[in-house]
Amino acid sequence: MAEPFKILIIDDDAPILEAITDLLKAAGYQAFAGLGGARGLHLARTERPDLILVDYHMPEMNGVAVAERLKADEATRRIPVVALTSSTAEDANKLLEAGCIGFIPKPFEVGTLAGLIGEFLRATVARRSGPDQYR
Repeated sequence: MAEPFKILIIDDDAPILEAITDLLKAAGYQAFAGLGGARGLHLARTERPDLILVDYHMPEMNGVAVAERLKADEATRRIPVVALTSSTAEDANKLLEAGCIGFIPKPFEVGTLAGLIGEFLRATVARRSGPDQYR
């Protein structure tokens, strides 16, 4: 049996992190949370998730800065990043320019989040095979 996909959620709101983590675990993913940008960057380097969800609005380091750092780091640049945010379309575009492959608007439908995550994974799953994963 294949290992479940590892999903890292980076947000500054602990209740949101807990809710999303629990929801994704219930859907069969290996989900873990990074409270804030710095912690999220550390976990991305050490845990090497299959997908990262990042919020835009965080006080110390916003989602754009997190995405830019992920894409600038050799160890994490190939990991797909999806914005999970209540931001404006302008902010969402900044996240896409910083390297996010898409975004999921907050608030989201609880019943559809796992399916949306699955769609992003299916779109990037081919990148997992071979010696140069996440290309």
